[in-house]
Amino acid sequence: MSRSKLLFFLLAGSLLGGAQAQEGQLGGFKAGIELREQATQKELGLPLYPGAQPQRDDAKDKGAVTLGLWGGAFGLHLAVGKYASADRFDEVARYYRVAMAAYGPVLECRPENSGAKAPKPAAKGGEEALSCQDAEPGAGGLVLKVGKPKDQRVVALQTKGAQVHFQLVRIEARGT
Repeated sequence: MSRSKLLFFLLAGSLLGGAQAQEGQLGGFKAGIELREQATQKELGLPLYPGAQPQRDDAKDKGAVTLGLWGGAFGLHLAVGKYASADRFDEVARYYRVAMAAYGPVLECRPENSGAKAPKPAAKGGEEALSCQDAEPGAGGLVLKVGKPKDQRVVALQTKGAQVHFQLVRIEARGT
């Protein structure tokens, strides 16, 4: 089973399990799953870099996905879009730093401050903060994050040949 399918079933099980726990308190519950092979700019929560084109790794790759799982008071919405640009890496990165700044301080994850090398996030006012612990920018790559762990926007950039490949990710969770 592919890693993405396994993740999907684990998330679905945990959310629907949480929904059943709510059943006695609420007298019923609603649950649902949404899976689409596309993601709109609105769902991604960031503007598309001017001139960027959808990026696909092979003929079967759709280049985008939207996943929604909800049950009772729990829910998860994930939107991912993959794109490529012929512009310079620093131009694309600067564009997204500015666009993301509208949502708060932008965290920059580079190979030297990501994964096991990342410092533990400092909680502010009892609220969790984003960190680079789960980022994998790769050699010469960059991951930009803004928001909170349950409501975040992420841009992952990597140079591939003469192009910059980047993924836009929007994560929204409630009740988890």
